[in-house]
Amino acid sequence: MRERRSALAALLLSAAALACATGGTGGAPEPPPRPAVDAPTMPLVTGVPVFDSVPVPASYRAAVRGGTRTPAGRPGPEYWQQRVHYDIDARLVPDSARVEGRETVTYVNRSPDTLRSLYVHLYQNVYSAGVQRNRTVQLTGGTDLRAVTFEGDTLREMDRDRMSAGSAGGRRGYVVRGTLARLFLPDPLAPGEEARLGFAWSFRVPGAWSFRTGHIDREIFNVAQWYPQIATYDDVAGHDVTPYLGDGEFYLEYGSFELDLTVPEGWLVSATGLLNNAGEVLAPGAVERMRAARSSDTVVAVVDSADLAAGRVTRDVEGDLLTWRFRTTVPVRDAAFAASSRYVWDAVGADVGGPEGRIRVDALYDPSVSHWSEAAAYSKHSLEFFSDYLTPYPYPRAKATYGPIGGMEYPMLVFIGRSSPGEPLYSVLAHEFSHEWVPMMVGTKEAHYAWMDEGLTTFNESLARMDYFDGSAARRRDRQLYLQAARAGVEAPLMRHTDHVENGFGRGVAAYMKPGTLLHALRAVLGRETFDEAYRSFYSEWSWKHPYPWDFFRTMERVAGRDLDWFWKPWFFETATLDQAVAGVERTADGVQVTVENLDRAVMPVRLRIRTADGTTRRAEWPVDVWSGTRTVTRTVALPAEAEVTRVALDPERWFPDVDRSNNTWESAEETP
Repeated sequence: MRERRSALAALLLSAAALACATGGTGGAPEPPPRPAVDAPTMPLVTGVPVFDSVPVPASYRAAVRGGTRTPAGRPGPEYWQQRVHYDIDARLVPDSARVEGRETVTYVNRSPDTLRSLYVHLYQNVYSAGVQRNRTVQLTGGTDLRAVTFEGDTLREMDRDRMSAGSAGGRRGYVVRGTLARLFLPDPLAPGEEARLGFAWSFRVPGAWSFRTGHIDREIFNVAQWYPQIATYDDVAGHDVTPYLGDGEFYLEYGSFELDLTVPEGWLVSATGLLNNAGEVLAPGAVERMRAARSSDTVVAVVDSADLAAGRVTRDVEGDLLTWRFRTTVPVRDAAFAASSRYVWDAVGADVGGPEGRIRVDALYDPSVSHWSEAAAYSKHSLEFFSDYLTPYPYPRAKATYGPIGGMEYPMLVFIGRSSPGEPLYSVLAHEFSHEWVPMMVGTKEAHYAWMDEGLTTFNESLARMDYFDGSAARRRDRQLYLQAARAGVEAPLMRHTDHVENGFGRGVAAYMKPGTLLHALRAVLGRETFDEAYRSFYSEWSWKHPYPWDFFRTMERVAGRDLDWFWKPWFFETATLDQAVAGVERTADGVQVTVENLDRAVMPVRLRIRTADGTTRRAEWPVDVWSGTRTVTRTVALPAEAEVTRVALDPERWFPDVDRSNNTWESAEETP
């Protein structure tokens, strides 16, 4: 399809034209940590709608100049990203709710920059006294970091004031501040080189009312954000030094994992990766049923309540401890695990296409929560739906695990709480499994642009629900919650950093409901076929990579062949609202003359449904550019001379989020009761 150049594309093309003059970043010394990329919010302007370009930050334009990104929204020919391998050996001690671990990290510098320091996330420090956060927490003491090494040499903890310093004065060591540690490398890491780092650590798992990680009665554990993790270094912002405050989520490097998890015998473990030693840890009957489940379209009970009661879950071993070994075979950006002495285990096969073709879907849960018996079947449907609609699910396993976390996603693994039977349980499973596509495959920067993972996922979830139940109810709910926030004046621009939004309701609406609603609206504008082609292109082109919002914007425009700056700017960078109104209807000799007003700054095409006295209807659509430079548009819709107009309605299917629908309809006196 021939590409049309939008104002955004023109800005990026002009940036790319400067590349030869300015050169790339190859061989440059390590830059200092760059500020978070947060596009400026544009002030609301009174008057007619403005059709101009979206703001593009200088750091993104620099990436286009350097060839790592393109004005067309694709990764550029010089695109790079770092690579990480984690080898983690950890033990869960249920009685004390502690996790003790050691890890070796192999870090490959694929960037053109020489790195003199690295940043490491210590997420569990959000549970430490005196640490900045935006959620109420149970204090556990955080991460006990007992050892840090670089190429086998010990690094010592240094004065905290060095965290922001440009150099360590030639000394080796590390500094911890809040949930981040900065490691000053004894030897700079040049482009193409790799380094091996080591960590020894432990922490206490917080209780059931926590978030993302916790336990129920020390018998059911969901464990995440649990190991020292290398912070992302990318082509736009350099080091990502976003602290973990509790609410905002994550931006992570892709790589591979070896997880050795030691738990008491009789405990089932589910984790990111393939279980490599099932015969060493599971009871023989469970192994056989687990292997048979992949080819079954009906749910198989790998471990049922009778097995649990009889102690036929795992092997009996001397010392009463078993080590479960999980390995990843596809790039992943994180790892988590669930473990319990109360789990039963259901499994079923799912057809997902792609290289895997057919996978096994697991559901591990407490049998006292009886409606979880539907979890495996619900998960199967959602994974097959998303594989067909988006791109094939790339992982060899998908695992739903019950526990204290209401809903959270990790590669191949989701944590789900009790929920309610039927559609509520399906919905949270579908939502969290949709996250396997974004941000697990498409690695968005969640804390800065929450709409890119939560908004896209909210949209995807509603489509899956529509396929399984009546998903239109979910779309209506999301639209109404967005409109409630807009009318109350508490919504925040989608492009504002998530952690910087103070109002919790406004933050949730900006992350979930508003972008989900807007994607339905954009699908209505572009047409399903065009929208779906563009949407799939974004997923396929940015899988295992790190897109920014402007990559999404330009991909949608490129494939659709349309300039959409009129859509992105007021809806994503501002909090303008839509209020279209039927201002007048007049019968003319050749049809009906309809006047429509646009009463706010956001715009959408005009969609009309005209009903006549004989019950027939006629539809008309005016393109969005009718609003360029004006707030009032009058056009004539052709009708037979004898047709008597009784009703004119704007956006009758309600695809557009109009804040006041009381002015969307005109009715003749005869039609009005």
